[in-house]
Formats: sequence, C-alpha cells, structure tokens
Amino acid sequence: MGFLSVSMVFIFTYFVINPIRTSDFPSIIIKLEERPNTKENVDCSFELIDDNEINNRGPLNSKIIVRGGGAGSSSYPKKGYRLELDERTALLGMREDDDWILFAMYLDFPRTRIKLSFDLWRDLLPKNPTAILPDSRYVKLYINGNFEGLYLLAERNDRLLFNLDDAQNNVNSSLIFQAKKTSRFTSYERDRFEQDWPNDYEGIYIMDDLLDEFINFVNSEPNEVFFDSEEGIYSKFDKLNLIDFYLYNFLIDHGDFWVKNYFIVRNTHPEKFFLIPWDFDDSFGQYGGNKYEWDFNCDREIKASNQLFNRLINNKEFKLDCQNRWEELRNEIWTEEHLIETLTAIFSEIKEIVEIDTKKWNPYPNEMPQEHWDNDCEAYIDYLYYWISNRLEYCDAHFDNLV
Repeated sequence: MGFLSVSMVFIFTYFVINPIRTSDFPSIIIKLEERPNTKENVDCSFELIDDNEINNRGPLNSKIIVRGGGAGSSSYPKKGYRLELDERTALLGMREDDDWILFAMYLDFPRTRIKLSFDLWRDLLPKNPTAILPDSRYVKLYINGNFEGLYLLAERNDRLLFNLDDAQNNVNSSLIFQAKKTSRFTSYERDRFEQDWPNDYEGIYIMDDLLDEFINFVNSEPNEVFFDSEEGIYSKFDKLNLIDFYLYNFLIDHGDFWVKNYFIVRNTHPEKFFLIPWDFDDSFGQYGGNKYEWDFNCDREIKASNQLFNRLINNKEFKLDCQNRWEELRNEIWTEEHLIETLTAIFSEIKEIVEIDTKKWNPYPNEMPQEHWDNDCEAYIDYLYYWISNRLEYCDAHFDNLV
C-alpha cells in the first residue's frame, strides 16, 4: 500500500504537474542503497538517457557525495552532488572526465543565473586564455526512481579543466587553491583556503609557503614595488585576468564574494597566477527569493573586502586599463543584445520544466524564514531581463567616469 501511495504521488507529479516527456530532456538515473551524505562517497550506479541515443551512457559504476557542508548548501532541501565515475566519460558533448558536478541551483530561483554566469565568463576565452569555467548542460535527475528535479550537470574545476602540468614537489608546481572561507587578503590564515591541486594523495603541500609570501607582498610592499614592471604584481599575476576578473564580477554584482568563492590557479612556474570566479547564487540582482537594485557600486565592498583589489582599483593605470577594456568588451562581446540572447536561449531550454522544479522545492519558509519567496518564475526572469539592461547602463556610466 505504501509503495502504491508513493507511486501514485510520483505519477501525479510527473505526468500531471510535469507535462514534458522523458525524451524531451536528458535524464540522469542514479541508483544506490545508502543515502548520499556530505562526509564520504557512497557507491551508486549512473546512467544517462537522452533522446539523442549517441549521448546515452551507462549504467556505470560511480560514487556520489552531497556538495557543501555545515550550514551551507547541504542544509537546503534540494541537494547538490558530486559524482566520481569509475571511468572517464564524455557526457552530453562535454570533455571526457570521471569527476562531475550536479548543481541543485536551489538559491538560483529561475535556475538560469549559474549557467548564465558560466557562459558569460567563458565568452572571454577567445581573447583571454584564463577565462575558464566548466562547460555545463541541464538535466533531469532521478534517484532510485524519484524525480529530484532540474539540475545543471557541469565539469569540475580541476587539473584537466585548466590543462595543468603534472605536480612537482616544490613551490614551482602547477596548482589550484580555493578561497573557501572569509579572507580579506590582509594576512594568511591556513583554514581560509584549500589546496585542490596537487591532490592530497600526491603528498605535496605548497599552499602555506606560496600564499603566505604573496599575501605579505600585497600588504607590505610600497606602490613603487607593487606596481614595478619587473618585480611587481603583474610579474606574478596575469594582468588581463585581473582586469577581466574585476570587470566581470562588478558587472554581475557578485555577492558573497571578494572575500571567498574564487580559485587561484597557476601552471608550472614561471607561468603566472590567475583567478577564477565561483559560487553564483548571489548574482545578477537576485539571491534566493530576494531581488536587488542594479545600481550598487561594488568598489566600496571590494575595498573593504579584498586587499589585492583594493590596491589595484586605487591605481590610476589599472583603472585606465579597466576603462579601456570595458569599452572593448561592450562593443565586441558583452553587448546588451548578446547578454539578452544568451539568457533567452538558456531560459527557452528549461522553461517547461523550471516551474515544476521550483514548485517542488520552493518555497521552504521553515528553511529560510528571512527569505521572501515569490514562487513566480516568470516574474524573476522578467526582472532579470530588466536588471541586466539597467546594470549595463549603470556600468557604462561608472566605467566611463572611472578615471
């Protein structure tokens, strides 16, 4: 009787509330015996089914773990997951890999802003080789036959994505460091960062020496040394990356950022460091059910939050470079037409399923009583169009008067 009740609820939810057929959208099927958790990987089987049979994969042996921890994303009712397949496999036209992410997008209420953020940063890649973020595809997720909703399947930020060399047992090694907790870049605190590469099993740990030295450089050197053409900041960090990183995160009004939620990456020395933005729940004027105005000047927050960029945006040459680069990007890449077309393409792909997903998972007032959930996807999408148009106009005026 219990099975019948669950089945009837599933049938009603899927065939009545969900008007789309299975073949209309790629589906990931996970089967497992243990409940996924944040502490350790759980064995499971993985299968991908698509209307285009060339994309079908599996079943494959895999491991699954819930993304996040503590009071973060793992505490929300809709969980995100990391997958580790037993073999490297290309999924939905993306690169071969064994590590994959399933973004729940719980706080991305219209389920568009994370992918939009990925795609706009990746748009810079033809002229900026450091503008790397994962490729991604929307999928439906089923776990043990239960429909879990709409997810964003994405590559991981790992050595393969950044095309890094083998690790070396010294500070010249290729590396990936992640800013996981609040750090204003005023002093080095080990628990604020994580070393993602070299991996733990490599037995190589270089983060302490490198970040302690670099953060000390940012805070102690006078301007004539910090901006010196031979030994200064641009001898250590890719200059175009610093410029684009600033402009991009200013444009999207990236919240819960600047003090954390980014990666520091470098290939083998003497290659330069570069920064990769991450965690886009708070972006484009929305966070969960909240909506924000488009005219927020991020510079005030940046100066108080990140000493590296505090020094950069107080430098006239850097501001002039940003001003010129902004004009170039607006004319050639980040045109209003392009941003609107990108958003339209994303939403058009998911519009028949996104309302099903948000009705299933939002609102949850007991989970986040301070949030106001409107539960109207169309309203959030409409506001996103409105916000982007006004934000571009605001940024044009801001950068036109930057110097």
